[in-house]
Amino acid sequence: QAYCPTSQCRPDRLWPKVERAMSTQSEAEVKAAKRLFNWRLFIVGAMRLIDSMNVNMIMPYGLQMVAMFLNQETSSPEASTAFAWLVGLYSFFEIIFSPFWGVVADWIGRRPCLLIGMAGTAMAPVLMGLGQSLSAVFLFRALDGFFCGNQAVIRTYLGELVDKGSEASAFSFLVLCFVLGLIAGPFLGGLAFPARWSPELFGQTLFDQYPVFLPNLLFGVFATIVCIIGFIYLEETLPKSKLRWRKKEGLEGLEGLEGEGVGVDQDPEAASNADSVETADTDTADAGTAGKKCCYSLTVLQVILTFCGISGVVEAQNTLVVLLWQYPQSMDGFGFSPQQVSLVQVSGGLGPVLCHLTFLHPLVKKLGFLKVLLLGFLINSISYNLYPVYSLCADPKYGVWRYIILGLAEFVGMIGTFMMFTAIFVFMNRASVGLNRATVNGWANSGRALSRAVSPLFATTLMRAAEALPHGIHMPFYVTTGCLALCLAISWTGLRKLDSA
Repeated sequence: QAYCPTSQCRPDRLWPKVERAMSTQSEAEVKAAKRLFNWRLFIVGAMRLIDSMNVNMIMPYGLQMVAMFLNQETSSPEASTAFAWLVGLYSFFEIIFSPFWGVVADWIGRRPCLLIGMAGTAMAPVLMGLGQSLSAVFLFRALDGFFCGNQAVIRTYLGELVDKGSEASAFSFLVLCFVLGLIAGPFLGGLAFPARWSPELFGQTLFDQYPVFLPNLLFGVFATIVCIIGFIYLEETLPKSKLRWRKKEGLEGLEGLEGEGVGVDQDPEAASNADSVETADTDTADAGTAGKKCCYSLTVLQVILTFCGISGVVEAQNTLVVLLWQYPQSMDGFGFSPQQVSLVQVSGGLGPVLCHLTFLHPLVKKLGFLKVLLLGFLINSISYNLYPVYSLCADPKYGVWRYIILGLAEFVGMIGTFMMFTAIFVFMNRASVGLNRATVNGWANSGRALSRAVSPLFATTLMRAAEALPHGIHMPFYVTTGCLALCLAISWTGLRKLDSA
């Protein structure tokens, strides 16, 4: 045995140092993994922010843009109908292509779909801002909807990053980014028609010729930056063994081995590969059986129904308030400009930020997701169904009080919306466990897009039909609330089952 000149070389004294070194290395690995998770969460949140901005950026200026192309007043039926179609067209293309993106994400992976969609999202609005006819605007809005059909992949990607302990905070952050888009989108949209609000700076320039190009250009730059960051930092969450094209190759390879007389039982590694190929799309053995069914379970369908109902009602509410804010006072409107519309929407978006930073997580721990969903529905319904009361302050003589009242109404209503979306995102993630998660989210996103496409048209048509009645212009708020209440009643058993999971 070698002579040790100091007592420090004794094994009983050396081992604690080794343990401390191993512990330090383990802590370093944990911190590195946490930093990587936070980076991924930040990028996914930024992509969700982009989508929300993309949907809502058109709200402040869309009605005036359509009226300009049609040479009509903003209060004309033709302008309001065309505006509703323009808002809904984005969602119609999401309907068609969301399942497509879900299947593609299962075939080639989540990361390529996210990056392709983000690149297209950066391009399409810029082209729309350069459109010089209503048909061109509709074409590029449809193209935008095609690329944003992959938004379901964002929830899939996040669902594969989190566990049950972190899903509440992660999905509430995703919803928070969505709500921040409700602030940033209208803010950018309020920059449309710059030659009107700053003629000395933008008059006789490109932005005078293309009045909605400025907000769309700024949006395109932001989306491009997010796409570049995602290309650098995003990693694939779907294992290579679970990529469908690799599964197909694996199965063909095993068939070839069998054809050559090489049995799988003769090669343990091949047997292991065969087993992994067979169960690649499942997280458990039971899930593998579920994945072969022709239809999803009742619980999954109930969650998708609620998700679609919430999305449709929120889209209808957004369309209705934008129309009411810009209608003249003679039609129970407020006569706001695009800049005034964006001001009220921005103030309303601050509510979910406060909710996320203060009381949401303690509320979830105390009540559970189902009760949070119901509480959010109650808050949202009360806020938007009081619009006949808010209209009493529509006269400009009330000055700043008009903005305060509507801003508070949006503030409270968006808190309710934030609570509903946080809960339903968690329920969607739990319901898709053991299934092809991207495909499930693709179908859910398609249903959500259908709801978002139909609800503005439905609400606008109902508003026009009820104009002759006293305060009939507010009737769509009550109808949409009733529709969402019906969705919750139908889905109650499935939501309660997932809440206790």
